[in-house]
Amino acid sequence: MPAALQISDGIFLLPARTRAIFSGILFAMAIRCLLVDDSTHFLEAASRLLERQGLDVVGVASTSAEALARVQELQPDVTLVDVHLSGESGFDLAWQLAARTDRAPTSTVLTSTHSESDLAELVAVTPVLGFISKTELSAGAIRDLLSDGSHGRGCRHEALVYSSTDEFVAGALPFLQQGLTRGDHALVVLRESGRTVLRQALGGDAAQIEFADAVAWYQSPEHAFRRYSHDIDEHLERGVPRVRVVAEVIWPQSSASSEIAGWKRYEARISVEMAAVPASFICAYNIQELPAGIVTDARRTHPVLRTAQGARPSAHYSQPGAFIRGLERDVPELVQARSDRRRD
Repeated sequence: MPAALQISDGIFLLPARTRAIFSGILFAMAIRCLLVDDSTHFLEAASRLLERQGLDVVGVASTSAEALARVQELQPDVTLVDVHLSGESGFDLAWQLAARTDRAPTSTVLTSTHSESDLAELVAVTPVLGFISKTELSAGAIRDLLSDGSHGRGCRHEALVYSSTDEFVAGALPFLQQGLTRGDHALVVLRESGRTVLRQALGGDAAQIEFADAVAWYQSPEHAFRRYSHDIDEHLERGVPRVRVVAEVIWPQSSASSEIAGWKRYEARISVEMAAVPASFICAYNIQELPAGIVTDARRTHPVLRTAQGARPSAHYSQPGAFIRGLERDVPELVQARSDRRRD
C-alpha cells in the first residue's frame, strides 16, 4: 500500500481503495476536479493523491476570486473547497459557486481538518453536495458523493421538480436503489398513485422499502416533523447508517396563504432541524399539479436539486432564516398561528 501523504502536522491523507459505485451515472472519463485551499502543501499532496487514484485535477486555487475564475475557465465536474480559507469563508465561496447560472455549474464539496459533526449545522444549510474530512479524502469518497453512494454523515435535503411520471421515476429510483446497496433504510411517503408507480419501478426491491401514505403523514407541519423524527431515530437505533426518504408534502387545496406559508416554512426548517442527522430527503414537486409559487420556493428551500442526471447544488437556494423572515413579513398570520400553537 502506498505511504500516507502528510499535509500538515498530525494530518495525513490516507490512501483509500478506489470504489466504483455508479448508480445511473457512468464515469466514462476521469472526473475533473478543482482544489481550493490556502495551503500549498495540501494542494500538492491532495493533487498527487487524487491523480494517483484516477481523478483529473485540472487546477488549484487559493482564494475565492481565483476559484471563481478557475471554475469559469476550466468548468470542473467537482470543486473541493476548504471551509477555512485564509481571511475568507469556504461556505461563502460555496454560495457563490451555487449561484452561477451558466450552462456548466460545478458540484461543490466542502472539506476541512475538522470533522463533519463539528460543521454539520453549516454544511446542511449550504448549497453543496456534501463534506469530506481531509483525513478521509480520496477519489473514492468524491466518487461516492457524485454517484449518490454516500451523502456524508449529516442531513441532505433535495427537491425533485418533475413534470411526468418518467421524470419522477428517473430521479427517485436510483436514489432508493443506491440506498439499498449501502444498507440504508428507505422510506417512501407519497399518495397512493406515487407509491404504486415506485413499487412497479422497484420490482422485487419494493419489499425492502417502507411505504407510508402522505395524506396521513402530512396532517400538519408539526405532525410530519414528529413522524420523521420518530421513524428516523427508530431505524438509526437499529444500526442503519442512513435513512433515505422520498416524499411529497400534501399542499392545502384552499388558497389560504397562512397554511401554504406554514408548509414552506416547514421545508425551509428541515435542513436546520435535522442538520446532524444522517438522513437524506427527496421532496417531490409535480409542476403539472402545483402552483408556480410553490415550485419556485421549492428551489429556495432545498440546498440541492435532483434530476434524472443526478444531484446539483441549487442556484436559487436561500438561507433558511432569511427565507422564513420573508415569509413571516409577507404573511403576518404565520407568526400568530405559531404563537397560538405554542400556547396550546
